[in-house]
Amino acid sequence: MNEIVRMILVLTAICLASAFALTALNNGLEEQIAQQEEFYVRGPAVRDIFTGAPNDPVGEAFTIEVEGQSWRIYPWVEGGELRAVALETAGAGGYGGDVRVLTGIDLADEEIRGVRVTQHSETPGVGTRVADPSYLKVYRGLAIQPGTVVALKSAGGEIEGVAGATRTSVAVADGVDRAVQFVLTHKDEIPEWSREAHSGS
Repeated sequence: MNEIVRMILVLTAICLASAFALTALNNGLEEQIAQQEEFYVRGPAVRDIFTGAPNDPVGEAFTIEVEGQSWRIYPWVEGGELRAVALETAGAGGYGGDVRVLTGIDLADEEIRGVRVTQHSETPGVGTRVADPSYLKVYRGLAIQPGTVVALKSAGGEIEGVAGATRTSVAVADGVDRAVQFVLTHKDEIPEWSREAHSGS
């Protein structure tokens, strides 16, 4: 009996030590992982959406905290004025969980410049079709004004979903809508946040 108790205690100690080691490793790599995602995932998506930007939206990105949530903002600055922003959000309702999307919004023209999917766990060949830029162009030029809600046509919106991938289409639309609602809510504050972020640069 004592031998069994000793084995249980040893196994418990090993499990706890492994858990602490993995947590420490993950914490140590967290910043490196974020940098890799910025370089290989979000960066290319931002540059794709903001083709022709006179500044470097990725290099000039800044992070703000609003109501306990961090937001990474990628600014398009032209003539010293903030013209557009891009931000990443998580859309709920995907078949494989949340779908992360990066949405570019033109503040001057009050419309969506473009959308790219940055992370998903959807079914290859089915849900993944929603990440294709040839489909995502349905968002480009969509006007955003107070009261705008981005949704599929089946839910009363203007966006056509992908046949056979309705849940993923819903998740993408939800992610885009979250970005739109954030910008609509903070449209007057975002330029000031951008100026403050770059005042020392």
